Amino acid sequence: MDCVTGTGWTFQPPADSNVRAMVVAELYRHIIDGRPAWKLRAVGQGWADGLDGLARAHGVDVE
Repeated sequence: MDCVTGTGWTFQPPADSNVRAMVVAELYRHIIDGRPAWKLRAVGQGWADGLDGLARAHGVDVE
């Protein structure tokens, strides 16, 4: 919820019984008009091969 305006958000990730790991959102710092601000982005990316697939997607070698 936005503490300033009271605005709330909802996010419904896709329902898939084969997905074993999921990145639901990304939280990151962004510069707006020269000042830092936090941003939240809904992602909803899932992997059927679980954490192994998530790690490989981010460049980690999994054996």
